[in-house]
Order: sequence, then structure tokens, then C-alpha cells
Amino acid sequence: MYKKVTFLVTLIGVMGLLLFTFYEGHTVSASDKTLTTNLSIKVTSSGDPIQNEAFLAGNYQTAYEAIMEGKFSNQVTNSSAWRESQNTEHVIVVAGLTVGEGSKHTDNEAQTIISTLFSTNFTLLQSINETNNGTDIMSFNPPSNFVRFHTPNGGNETTDLEGRASAKVTTGLTAIVDGSSKGIIKLIMVTPDMSEVKVDTNSLGISLSFASGNSKSSQPITVELNQELHYKLKVSKKMLNPTTPTKIDLRPDANIVIDETSLPNTVTSLIPPIINPGVTFDPLASPEQLSKIADTIGSVLISWQINMYELTIPPTHSDVSIDIKAHLSPVVYVNNVSIQQGTSTNTTKMNVPIKAFNSPDNNFGMTANVISQTTGTQITSSAPKVNTTGINFVEVDANKNKMVRDAVYILGKNVGGKKYLYDSQGKWSEIQDLSTVSPTSYTLLRGGNQYVFGDDDVSPIELNNTRFNYDYERDTKINQSLIKLFGLGEGKDYFLYQVAAPTNYSVDKIPIDFSIFSENVVSPNGSQLTKTSMKTASNQSFKLNGLITDYGAGTNEYNILAVTPQKEVHFSALKSIIFPLLLFILGIVVIGGILVRLV
Repeated sequence: MYKKVTFLVTLIGVMGLLLFTFYEGHTVSASDKTLTTNLSIKVTSSGDPIQNEAFLAGNYQTAYEAIMEGKFSNQVTNSSAWRESQNTEHVIVVAGLTVGEGSKHTDNEAQTIISTLFSTNFTLLQSINETNNGTDIMSFNPPSNFVRFHTPNGGNETTDLEGRASAKVTTGLTAIVDGSSKGIIKLIMVTPDMSEVKVDTNSLGISLSFASGNSKSSQPITVELNQELHYKLKVSKKMLNPTTPTKIDLRPDANIVIDETSLPNTVTSLIPPIINPGVTFDPLASPEQLSKIADTIGSVLISWQINMYELTIPPTHSDVSIDIKAHLSPVVYVNNVSIQQGTSTNTTKMNVPIKAFNSPDNNFGMTANVISQTTGTQITSSAPKVNTTGINFVEVDANKNKMVRDAVYILGKNVGGKKYLYDSQGKWSEIQDLSTVSPTSYTLLRGGNQYVFGDDDVSPIELNNTRFNYDYERDTKINQSLIKLFGLGEGKDYFLYQVAAPTNYSVDKIPIDFSIFSENVVSPNGSQLTKTSMKTASNQSFKLNGLITDYGAGTNEYNILAVTPQKEVHFSALKSIIFPLLLFILGIVVIGGILVRLV
């Protein structure tokens, strides 16, 4: 027995040593020639440590050497990313520099090309770097948690209280990346003897922030669709030239539209002549089918930067601050674009709508790019991310816990002690007294519909015909009790006001308050999840959830919209499952006792 215990203790010790070695990052390299080093970073903002923020490291030595030497493999130049980006055969122009076979570049030029591609054509950069799956991008960890390998969408690795984090990185040109904005904050040449790098995010000479102040939080800001967004672009005089103009370009994600800049701007499309979204379709399909295909293509383009806004700063000896006004649009259009049909070489001209609702979890950002007049290096700064979300309702008789139909509501919100209603023109209008409201002046919310605020189109809630018990008539009737809202901002100040009641019910004149939220959370296994008011309902009915055709626990939940104010229905595991189960077990025990006595 003693020998067995000794053997088990020894075995556990050996396994523990192996696990410790693994987590210390001592992994076998794919190549004996690959060198790695333990690198620490200390990240500050104007000298102040940036705490609890995620930073990544991406090795781009392969791309760096290829661009400098002008030598690219056939695999790279024949890739879809290269073909879609080339201006002429096998030649690509990036930041005014030609990239292709035989085009050599200096160190500064190569770094400028890599910085530009990172923010504007990440897929092509990964292809040139021969890391299409992004496995060479890894997370920095607090020194106490050193070191684990993760992809950019991985765990919750953040800087410590001093702004420090560590990682085992490959030597060569390495991009230090802001994990929240996914923008490069510094390019460094990592050597085997390098131990620490200091990075100050405000020492780059350019910063792009919200006008109210640059948030250090990695959480995106949840806004309403079409809400005016104010950005401030600050450019240090060290990036500018006192004798010649300096050009800056702004590249917002697809659904962020720039409305006004304090310096004149010129808009240029970044959409290539031919787009291959990987969708195979019949160009002679019906208009309805082609419309759905266009929506599918739009859901791919939503992660693209489709327009570039170029600004010119006149010669100056001073720092420059540029005001930017923009909004998050519910839909933008790419018109008359040539779509390649999957693997075929054939193309079809299409008008593609890029709808924010097609990717409800998407975060939208913007980059500002400037080439330093002194070093020739392009510097990129990324703005904080924004997103939008909504909420789902099911009309319910709360006394009987059953669905009802035909109630009509108006959307309102409280701001600074004042009440506003969403009018029929898609604007917020202030009102003094809810009881005097004329419903025809406002957007009426009815069951069976999905409303995207800021967009005139109202679409019916689609039936889920993939359900095993799908029934068209029954499910259509159920959908008439559902209302879906999308395009609202963070806050607890929204309300619904009933203006018409279902048959045999009275109109409830008490506003129904509700909250909108969206936040990134980390699951127990370390992956990042987005929790929103559309995915999580605070007041729901367990009994009715199973009847709703597109209900999904934690993915698409419905709040009760009671037409009877007497009570609210909350799902209770104690009442709905545990208590009936205990009664069932008690019944079996009682019956068993009776049978025993009879025997």
C-alpha cells in the first residue's frame, strides 16, 4: 500500500512539473531556427499606467522580409486576398507605395505598408505573412499569470496595476496591438536579448478619441442608431511639417458614416472593382432570392472599411485638433458592385445593403492614419468602439400567463427630467403630457414586427421553419404577440406607452420602463461573450418561452409586455420544477407506505 501511495505521489509530481513547464511557455517550436524571448511591456498613457487592459503581440517578420526584398511566393500572389486587392496584375498600392514582385522597400517603407495593411486589409497582411489563421497573434498576460497562448478572441489577459504584462514572443518585427481597438500602437524589432518595452499610447503623435474624453475601458460604447457621435483627432506637431501640407485619412468601419469634419475632406471608395464574398448563387434567381443573397453579402461587408475620408493639414508649427461628427447608420449601400460568384470567374452587378441588424453583435470603429513628415513612418490610431442593441417583447395577459395580440405602443425615453417620444419622422420629440398624445404623430409599434430605429423599413418577424414542430398558421399567430426593437443605446430611461389595447382589455396608461445594455463578459473557459438586452430577458415566462418560434436561451430571449398591470410573471425554478418534483416524490413515498401496510 505504501509503495502504491509513493508511486502515485511521484506520478502526480511529474505531471505537475510537466504542466508547470507547459504554462511557462516551454513549447516545442515548429522550427529549430525559430527564436523566442520572454518579453515584458509596460503600457502607459501620458505616463500613467494603463491597468486591466488587453494587449496582443503579432509577429510580422515574414511579411517584413517579403515586402523589403520584393519577393512573394506564388501562394501569396495567387491568393484571393492578393487578387482582390491588386491594382494591376500582381501589383498592389499601399499608402502610395507599390507592393509586388521586384519592388524593394526600406525599413520605414516596409513598416508603413504593414501598419497600413493591418488597419485596412488585415486579410491580405495575414496572407503575405503566411499566417492566415492568426495563430502568430498572442496575448500578453499579467506577470503573475505568465504565460498562456491565446488568439485575439481568447481569454481575459490584461495588464496589472503598473501597466505591465508579459509574453513569450517570436523574434523579429512585432506589432504591439491594443486588444480593445485591435489597432497597432507600436512596431518593434524583437531581439533575443530584449526583456522589456515601454509603450506610451499618447506618445505616438496622433490620437483619435471621443470628444468627451478617451475612454480607457475595453467595453464598446452602446449608442442609438443615427445618434450623433463626436470624435476628436489630435495630431502632434512632431508629425506635421512647417513648410508642406500633411495628409491624414480616416477609415471608419462600414456603418459609421462621417457627416462633418472641421477640415475639408475628400471621400474615396475602398471597395475593390470585384468582390468575392464566397457566396455561390444563381444570377438568374428571383428578385426575392437575389435580395436575400445581397443581404448575405452585406453581412460579410459589415466588417469592412468601405470609404476613406482624406483631410489635408496646412503647414504648421503647432499641434492640430480636428473635430469629427459621425453617426452609426442602420444601413449603408454599395451600389452597382461586381460580385464574383463563389469559385466561378463570372460576376454579377448588384446593389448590396450593409445592415447593422444583420450582425447585431458587431462593434464598429474608426482608424486615423498619418505618415510622419520626419521619419516617413505611417502611424495609426484607433477610436473606441461603438455598437448598438435592442430588446424583445412578448404581449402577455399576466393574470392568465397567456399570449395576447393587437396591443399598440409608442416608444419613449426620459432625458434630463424631460420626456421624448419617437415620432413618425424617425426623430425624438419632446412632450409635456403623455395623456394628450396623438398616436398618429408617432411610430406605432405592433406585434409581429421587427423595428430598426433610424430605418424606415419595418420587417415582419420571420418564421422559424426549421423547428421540428413547425406549423405555419399557429406560428404566425404566435409571432403576432412579439415585438422586436433594435438600434437603441445603453440606459435605463426607455419606456413603452400603450395607445391601443387588445380586444376585451383596457388601455394601460402607466408607462412600462425597460433597460438596454451590452457588455463583454468572460466565460468560465476564458472565451469572450457578448451579453445584451436582446439575448437576456430580465422578466420572462418559462411557460411561454417554449412557444416562441425563435426563442433561444441566452441568445434571443423575450421580456413580458403585460397588458394587465396586476402582476408580473417571473420564471422560478423553485415553483416550476423543484416544487412539483418534490410533490411527485412525496406522492410516491406516501403511496409506497400505503402499499407496504397493505402487504
